[in-house]
Formats: sequence, structure tokens, C-alpha cells
Amino acid sequence: MRGHPGGWRPWRGVLAGALLLASGCVIGGPPTPEPPPNIVIFLADDLGIGEVGAWGQREIATPNIDRLAREGVRLTEFRSGAAVCGPARCTLMTGYHNGHCRLDDNDNDFLRTADVTLAERLREAGYATGLFGKWGLSWDSEPESWPNAQGFDTFFGFRDQVHAHNYYPEWLMRNGDSVRTRNVVPGANRKGAGRATVRLDWAPDLMREEAFAFVRQHAGRPFLLYWATILPHINNEGSRNVADDGYEIPDLGPYADRPWPEGKRSYAAQVSRLDRDLGALRALLDSLGIADNTLIVFASDNGATFLRRSNDGTTDIVGRWFNGTLGYRGFKGDLYEGGLRVPAIAHWPARIRGGGTSAVRVDFADLHATLTQAAGLPAPPEIDGRSFLPVLTGQGSFALRPHQVWFSPDRNQSAVLEGRWKGVWMRDTLALFDLSVDPGEQRDLVTTHPDVARRLDSLRRAEDGRVPHPREPR
Repeated sequence: MRGHPGGWRPWRGVLAGALLLASGCVIGGPPTPEPPPNIVIFLADDLGIGEVGAWGQREIATPNIDRLAREGVRLTEFRSGAAVCGPARCTLMTGYHNGHCRLDDNDNDFLRTADVTLAERLREAGYATGLFGKWGLSWDSEPESWPNAQGFDTFFGFRDQVHAHNYYPEWLMRNGDSVRTRNVVPGANRKGAGRATVRLDWAPDLMREEAFAFVRQHAGRPFLLYWATILPHINNEGSRNVADDGYEIPDLGPYADRPWPEGKRSYAAQVSRLDRDLGALRALLDSLGIADNTLIVFASDNGATFLRRSNDGTTDIVGRWFNGTLGYRGFKGDLYEGGLRVPAIAHWPARIRGGGTSAVRVDFADLHATLTQAAGLPAPPEIDGRSFLPVLTGQGSFALRPHQVWFSPDRNQSAVLEGRWKGVWMRDTLALFDLSVDPGEQRDLVTTHPDVARRLDSLRRAEDGRVPHPREPR
């Protein structure tokens, strides 16, 4: 799995052929192989589920995300693999829930050679693989964890997630080398984070151009484009007064004259720039004649951003500026629904009928399995995720995972979701919720349903994130 293929091997139509054989519709020989789709993962950073128009947002303009939702399938019960970015991205790349993948919190581990990523699986199937944006699964001292050692032919962006807080960095990574920008960041820490005083090169624009060059270069063969934008994440190292100082963006666009605090206007501008990038990508795919057979998945890595303090001593919750959590309890970092629910859309004109919604309950581990199967490969049986491709295409059967789990030991949290029941532990104290009648997780039912509480606790212990990794001990 680790080796580079010697070139594109034509897809063998595994999935299409299996479906035809199962239906008994093989006439006059074997089915004609269908070409594998290009796969695009467009991952936002800290974008709340309520901050796009397709989920009801009215103050921030997101016409391209909304169009993607109208023309694709909006996944209304999609959750991230974690409530913060590192472990969420680990579940996406490996297909393991964050109790089994390397990271169960930010920066507390890194990927090893033994781990098999989505990029490796697709590269073995003949895909060109490119990552543009934030990786967040490496330690600088461990080359085996770097993107190019984890299946990506091309990488441009931030290897470290703290570096990725800076929208005007002094340098970015191209594969294994640093690339100097024209920005100046006085006192930048060893990871390159800080706040620039000379701002000439805005990182999202640089990464967009590199991503588009990758698409143009590989338009004649199947490719995986993992566009892990840093929009609209706060520059944590730049300022703790985001309500006053705002976000790092070249201009406020249509929000310049809004009677909002600086932070709110610049946050809206960040989301709209994210939306504009998605629209530009779709226009590029159209111009190259490859849009029809390109599977685009749009999602965010976790729930809406949490608390920041302003200079006058008051507080602002970024996720409340635009009802980013849609009223769900909690924010980024919490294992309540507000930290886990994210906007998610699947769009593939050749195979997915657009204009609908799906309430299939899935997360990033399942997305890993789904994209693997979409590429014509069998969904890996050893991972935690299960493919929901049949739900999207209307072909074949799908077996839901009986429960989902999340662990955050550094934050003393864990959660289990089984059917309508969700348990959330703070340290070892359980709160039990019935999401069918209480999606906001306000009424603790642990004393009235002790049998459910015991069952969920047994599931939690069986999936505990502190057990050894499935492939090798931590």
C-alpha cells in the first residue's frame, strides 16, 4: 500500500459490476467499466452548521454552498469525527473513530507508517493525490507523519495546525520544503505562528492557486483533491480580542458597511471568501469538462467557534454571532451536538440525484469508507467507518453502525450515540439525553433510564480511546 503506482491503472468497474451482477442484468458479456470519479474533499475550518444559507443562515451570503446543496444531497445528521480539528482529520484520513485513531486531541500524537490513509488507498488505485491547506496530523520531528509520507503526491500549505492559525505566514510548506512569502511576522514562534505586520500574501489565495494548478495538471486522470482550507478559523496567536481586532482577511467585502463589531464583519467576510473559493473550483471543473464525474464533499471539521474576550472586558461567542450552532448545545471542543454537528453536502452529477436531503447518521469515519468505495475499491473491513455510498446513489444496501463514539481524554469528555439516546460524560459523570425529543440536550434522563445509562457506559468502555491502537501500541 505504501508504494507509488507505476501509472494510472484503468478502473475495473468493481462497484458497478457488482451491482449489475447482483441484479441479474448482465447481457452480452461483462459490463462496460465506468471511469472512477475525481474526488474533492472541501473541508472548512471551524465553520458552524448554522453559518451557511443551506442550513438557514440569512446574514452571510453563501450562494455557492447553497447551490451545491440544491444540486447535491444535504446530509442533515452528519457529525464530525471529533469536536476539534486534529482528531477529526485523523478519523477522516484513517477511517477509525477517534478512540482508535492516533489523535484523540490536538497535537498529542502523529500518524505512523503503519497507518493507511485515504490518500494511500486512492493512490494505490491509480489516483493522483493532492493536499492543499492544513494537515494537522504531523510532528515536525517525525517525517513518517508528513503528508507526502502518508499518501499525498503533492502538498502545499501548513503541516502544523498552530502554524495554520496565521493567515499571513512568513513561510508555507511545499512537499518537504519551506517556501518563503513576502509577509513579516515579528517574534513568530518556532511553528511559524503569530501576527504579521507586513501582509502581502494571504495564505488561502496561495493555496487556492496551487490547488487549481493540481486540478489542471491531472484533469486527464482520476484525482483526489483534499482542499483543507483554513477559513474561517481564528488566528489564535494573533489576538485574543477577536471581537475588536477581527479576523485576518484582505477586505471586508459586502460587510464593510454593516453596523457590526469588526470581528463579526470580518468573520462573515471569511465565510463568503470560503464560499467564493468553492464557486471558483466548480467553474474550473466545468471549464475542464470533468464536473459531471467529480464527487465533491463539502463539510466542516467541527462545530462553531467558542469564546473570545473583547478589549472592554465583555465577551463574545463567535458561534452566536450568526447562530452558528443552530441552537444545539455547546461549541467547538464540546462533545455536545453543537461541537459535533457540521454542514455536509455530497454532489456527484453522474451518480447522485440532486435536490434532496438524507438523515443517514454518519461521520468522518464513514466518509472515509464511502470515498474508498466510490473510487471502485472495497470498503476496508478493518476500519470503524461504514460506506454510505448506496444511500447517496440509491443502489445497493447499507448497514448503519449500531453506535458512534467520541473521546477527548485531555478534555475529560466522552460521548456515545445509539439510536435516539446520547450519553455525554464529563470526567466520569454521565448525562443522558433523548435526541428524538431533546436535540438541544437540555434534559438529563440518567435517573429515569438507568438501564440505558448502563448500556451506553458499557459501549463507551468497550470502545475506550485509551486502549492500544488496532495496528500497533501507542
